[in-house]
Amino acid sequence: MMHEVREGGAAPEPRGLLPDRAALRELVPLSSLSDERLEELVSLASLESQPAGTVLFRRGELDNQALYLLSGQVRLLFPEEDAERIVKAGTEEARHPLGDRQPRRATAVAMTAVTVLRVDANLLDYMLTWDQITALEGPEGDGEREDEEAGRRLRRLLRALPFRAVPPANLRRLLERIERVPVRAGDVVVRQGEHGDYYYLIDQGRARVTRTIELARLSQGAGFGEEALLSEGRRNATVTMETDGVLLRLSKRDFDTLLKEPVLHWIEADEARRRVNAGARWLDVRHAKEFHRFHLPGAVNLPLHELRLRLDELDPGTHYVCYCRTGRRASAAAFLLMQRGIEVSVLRGGLQALPQFRVV
Repeated sequence: MMHEVREGGAAPEPRGLLPDRAALRELVPLSSLSDERLEELVSLASLESQPAGTVLFRRGELDNQALYLLSGQVRLLFPEEDAERIVKAGTEEARHPLGDRQPRRATAVAMTAVTVLRVDANLLDYMLTWDQITALEGPEGDGEREDEEAGRRLRRLLRALPFRAVPPANLRRLLERIERVPVRAGDVVVRQGEHGDYYYLIDQGRARVTRTIELARLSQGAGFGEEALLSEGRRNATVTMETDGVLLRLSKRDFDTLLKEPVLHWIEADEARRRVNAGARWLDVRHAKEFHRFHLPGAVNLPLHELRLRLDELDPGTHYVCYCRTGRRASAAAFLLMQRGIEVSVLRGGLQALPQFRVV
């Protein structure tokens, strides 16, 4: 009986069991990475062991993952062509990612027990881009030390999910624009009711989010402050440092041009309807009173100001289409959900773009 594994469902092997660097140098395009970039990539990759019969990916999926076959055999099934191809570890074909097309043109099934290296394709693209940018500019003065620090900062940024969707062409500009801000325990970074001017990412330290009561605690890699920037409203909570630390901050202008627009997935009404008909869910982020007055059939209501507290009510395996009246609150919600690894799109124009829908 075939055992199906969902994306990310396999437990990664301990870091020490990852293949040695010589073996990684046989893989394409990992072979072209510098030693430093290769180490960074390995720290973010995972090694998976799967039994025979496991479905590694299915035709039509858009998972943005590069899977390298390190041991065993895999059958690639091409239903449209009524064809199949067998890939064996150690061959020239296995040096390249399995079925390296998006969306997937084939279904990959393990014929034997297999070991695969899973790499986020965006991360790989970032590393390749960063190496090429560095090579073009060449060493200059303290360039080597600055490049090492930029590399460390890049690695920290790429651990935060929103940054993984940034086009590689934006990386250098983003790293140049982001500011490093030392903070002390007790510092109020953003205050409820103020206008938003920066997006923040915790590089070191911990913080707490409050609105009369404590809403959340944030640690390294967590971002905050996007709600006010995306909705062009006021801060809806106060964030206070619990410890000394370091924040990375991005101005509203740079956030909009380098991060928000490239990261958010806006879709038109027809595409939204198609996705919902195919199994996605409407996610209404308006206030409960607005929702109860009228909402789209089957919609889930999770008001933006309650999102951090109620994230566990969402199914991480479901794609959500966020909407509000205009799209502003929905874009803030989508950015927050993306940071939690939830697949989400934003209805462009909000409910105003759906006059043909019957609301209840």
